[in-house]
Amino acid sequence: WEYQVGPSVGIDAGDHIWCSRYILERITEQAGVVLTLDPKPIE
Repeated sequence: WEYQVGPSVGIDAGDHIWCSRYILERITEQAGVVLTLDPKPIE
């Protein structure tokens, strides 16, 4: 699955991405799931 962060502008966008990735990493760690942050391929 995928998720999106926003709408954000400038530095706030980067901060929101880092915080959301940290939270997602912690959740997947507790659930025993492997997390990959590979970009979505362009078709």
